Amino acid sequence: MIQEVAKDRSSCRQRVGVCGVSVMRIVVLGAGVVGSTAAYMLARDGHEVTIVDRCDKPGMETSFANGGLMTPSDSSPWNSPGTIKRLGKMLFDSNSTLKLNPSAIPSIVSWGLKFLSNSTYERHKTNMISNIRIASLSLETLRSIRQTSSLHYDQTTRGTMRVFPRNGRMSEFVQMCREMQEWGVKFDVLNQEQILEKEPCLGDVIDRYTGAVFFPDDESGDAHKFTNEMTRLAAGLGAKFMMNTNVLEIVRQSESRISHVKTSKGDVRADAYVLSLGSYSPILARPLGIHLPIVPVKGYSVTLPLNGWKGGPTRPVMDDGYHAMMVPMGDRLRMGGKAEFARYNTKIDPKEGRRVLDDILKILPSMAANVDVDCALNWSGLRPMTPGGPPIVSSTPYENLFLNTGHGPLGWTMSCGSAKIIADLVTHGRVLTNSVDPADYVL
Repeated sequence: MIQEVAKDRSSCRQRVGVCGVSVMRIVVLGAGVVGSTAAYMLARDGHEVTIVDRCDKPGMETSFANGGLMTPSDSSPWNSPGTIKRLGKMLFDSNSTLKLNPSAIPSIVSWGLKFLSNSTYERHKTNMISNIRIASLSLETLRSIRQTSSLHYDQTTRGTMRVFPRNGRMSEFVQMCREMQEWGVKFDVLNQEQILEKEPCLGDVIDRYTGAVFFPDDESGDAHKFTNEMTRLAAGLGAKFMMNTNVLEIVRQSESRISHVKTSKGDVRADAYVLSLGSYSPILARPLGIHLPIVPVKGYSVTLPLNGWKGGPTRPVMDDGYHAMMVPMGDRLRMGGKAEFARYNTKIDPKEGRRVLDDILKILPSMAANVDVDCALNWSGLRPMTPGGPPIVSSTPYENLFLNTGHGPLGWTMSCGSAKIIADLVTHGRVLTNSVDPADYVL
């Protein structure tokens, strides 16, 4: 039986959107931060939205314990110029922050060649600019939402800081920042004294650093809590939820139109569909003849309850030598710094979590004496990576199917901007803002 997710089509008002209606029934597949934010924006446009997800609550997979950063400053794709020379060390060194599980090699050969082809200076810069544009739109959209809605997600709006060890790559990084500055990314270069003014917690190890780069516009917070805030706002606008529901198939009606979605709880029919299933999007899209160049990259994080200890950072700090980050979230510290090509394996490896924690303890040695580090919680999730870096946020050959996926490590950073683009495409058939070029995010 086909399950109707909204009123009968005859009750809709005069058509003006992609399906020609000002009020449409829209199914969003995926309740992570990307899908939930899109659902909110579509509901805000007045549509009747249903969110479908296999988990019992929103934001329980990749959005559950990610790095917590909303950082337009981190828009440089991973495949920077010179990647080919560094590839062996990056993938096969046991101490590298990017690892390759041998079992994943057959599935990423084609993707890997595209990844390397995007590592030229010209392609990397083009992709970086595309990331900056959508990340900046996202931050602007988030701030607009905060002006009209009370949001609580352990947010900080104090910027982020990247510290550089002696003999590190600070001069190279500053040069890249100058390029990003042309596209609106603000930054300040700090000396040791200025580092300590912002983060006294680094006093024990300040001699390790030659300087830092500070990004005043960056923000952070708990993406899981933010996802639930978005679904709360969406529910307040009438959005419905089908949780504990596996998406089995997107069924086409013709070569140009989707008929319905087959789920573990029956078939679901709507006027339009938004595919936001992250690393699992290619599996659903492939039978439709849509081949998404997305592979899962496993990310690790560790979250440590601080139990009132105030000796940690007051804003996100990234150590460029250890490739480790620490992000304050209320009375918790989120830490991360590892990634692995491991196909769809989400099994938590305690050893990897301990490596992350050990790196942070080298940066904050006093934490070990003041916090029970054995209470740290390990997590892993799958980042949906495209070979170039920018996400896929676009229409498809099917007039009522839209893609909102492939955000890699910047899912939360780009979520609100992606939601704005998708809502415009569905409602108006075009992107209304001039701050992004929609062609940058087309498959």
